[in-house]
Amino acid sequence: MTYEPMVQEGVFLRTRKNNNSLAHIWFLHGFGESSLSFKEVFFSELVESYSLFVPDLPGFGVSPPQPERMSLEGATEVILSLINVLSRNKAVLLVGHSFGSVVATQVARKLGETVKGVFSIEGNLTRSDGYFSAQAAGFQQADAFYRYFLDLIYKRAEKSEVHQRYLASVRFASPEAMMAWGRSSALLGDSGRHGLEFVSLTCQKTYYWSMESTPKETQDFIVKYNIPNRQYTDAGHWPMIETPDKCYSAINRFFANVFAQNAT
Repeated sequence: MTYEPMVQEGVFLRTRKNNNSLAHIWFLHGFGESSLSFKEVFFSELVESYSLFVPDLPGFGVSPPQPERMSLEGATEVILSLINVLSRNKAVLLVGHSFGSVVATQVARKLGETVKGVFSIEGNLTRSDGYFSAQAAGFQQADAFYRYFLDLIYKRAEKSEVHQRYLASVRFASPEAMMAWGRSSALLGDSGRHGLEFVSLTCQKTYYWSMESTPKETQDFIVKYNIPNRQYTDAGHWPMIETPDKCYSAINRFFANVFAQNAT
């Protein structure tokens, strides 16, 4: 088996434990997604050096909704609680995709020195990054937004394999969770604080992005704040699906460098 499924605090996780691991890596999925978006990690070189934890956050994938834990703040508290149980006294590394990177940033800020590094895959830094999630702000009813969004992704999935994978996760998502995350995204876009919070992280961090799918506003933000970053050129918003070998190799190199620098 490539991973071991488990349920902790009502949250489903795909896990792979390494008794000799350098650290525990937590992978946080994006808006409407699930642990399915990271399934290739269990075939990657990361399994040789780390323990891997990939949760379905409440209301996504096969984790049932938990109404009080489906906002940005609620998702952050879920991950903090899971880390406290499953990664106690371990060095923690975080990988966040899209809106999941905002959760990763909040977790890193709260855990302090426990988190050694954050790898953001096209995470939300500016208002422009909420091109999917922030659309929820235009709807009053969760079911109406969900039907609209499902139809939008269904049409894109007709010609895009990566959107077919995304559609598989969205079909399992709770409309209420989608609405809660979408409203959190819209509020972040209005405040503009999420990008600056990523910039202010004191642990090592990097931003992994593509010219194809990163908005101009976010590209300018990366330059303005001199954010450590690596650009890829052969995939769009989902490099861990489109080019998994290259994506996970980049993650592995970044975390190896984190530990090399901490050792000096």
